[in-house]
Amino acid sequence: MINQVEAQNILQDFLRIESVTPDAKKSFDFLEKLFKKYNFEIHRVKFGSADTMEVENMFAIIGSGGPHLNFAGHVDVVPPGELNSWKHPPFSGHIEDGHIYARGAEDMKGAVIASIVAGINYYERMDSKGTLSYMLTGDEEGVAINGTEPLIKWVNDQGIKINDCIVTEPTNKELIGDNIKIGRRGSLSCDLRIIGKQGHVAYPEHANNPITHAIKALSEITGQLDEGSKYFLPTNIEITSIDVNNPTHNIIPKLVYVSLNVRFNDLWNEISLMEHIKDRLSSVLDEAEITFDLRKISIADVYYTGSGKLADLLQKAIFNKTNIDAQLSTFGGTSDGRFIAKYCPVVEFGLIGKTMHQVDEKIRIDDFYLLTEIYIEFIDNYFNL
Repeated sequence: MINQVEAQNILQDFLRIESVTPDAKKSFDFLEKLFKKYNFEIHRVKFGSADTMEVENMFAIIGSGGPHLNFAGHVDVVPPGELNSWKHPPFSGHIEDGHIYARGAEDMKGAVIASIVAGINYYERMDSKGTLSYMLTGDEEGVAINGTEPLIKWVNDQGIKINDCIVTEPTNKELIGDNIKIGRRGSLSCDLRIIGKQGHVAYPEHANNPITHAIKALSEITGQLDEGSKYFLPTNIEITSIDVNNPTHNIIPKLVYVSLNVRFNDLWNEISLMEHIKDRLSSVLDEAEITFDLRKISIADVYYTGSGKLADLLQKAIFNKTNIDAQLSTFGGTSDGRFIAKYCPVVEFGLIGKTMHQVDEKIRIDDFYLLTEIYIEFIDNYFNL
């Protein structure tokens, strides 16, 4: 059994490992040693292609028979940014005033270790039953091409059937246990070129300034597209970058470069969104004889698991440990849950999401302990219905 002091030491050691996407090898070395100490079967699987960087992932499994519960997460973190801005070094795991400071503490190394400690402690008992596994990727904070999506396919191709999954994302707003994610809006990122005619500013009649028309056209596509759906917030388009790369004051440029992102609900898909954006742009630009080129950069599908046995059991475990009625929510950004939902029911539950990706990212030590207890309660109830 792993006690609180040992769990804290494991977490601190894990946080000291620099694992900026996709360099997660040392994190997987650490976890492999931990898993093997407690008799887990380990698979380290790499995925890549001619067009993408190879990424390492891990699948750890213990037990036998059904049901099969999986915890999914990532060990990669975003870059720490300006080191001098941190109160404590970002890979120190420094403890002060009841908090552990480190890049990835909240998103999501803290919850990964909490879930692993909970699983180990359950399987150290003589009456443990069922199968428990962990899918861990080094490619969640990056392009998310060679991580969870091919990993769960690989697991399925091995003939391993996962019945239910918890993704250890930082889902809570204020207190551990206030939110469980049962779905997420999708995300569509696009690059847009608006093409006019270059010319001298003194002779605008011989040019066609794309900036003037771009301002009007972009105002037609940005903002809220609907009123939301039964389970999701409204679809929204935001312009994230505008550039003309024009270093002079006396030239009307030819091109305006735009980046945009759409967070969309289940009323939309990639095709309908692309058609909508093109139609709205055309309504302004065609009359001005301005052409444009809209290109998809990335797409993350919307997914909705809904309520059910998995969410119900997790709510009960949370209430037993906190006396909080956890809200079922689809609020927030995308997650790897969208890949897992194609194979089995999935919910997301982890730490509080207040400092992720920020300078001085940190978690309360007591929150780490509490999350571990909730996971243990849930695992016990899941396998002993």
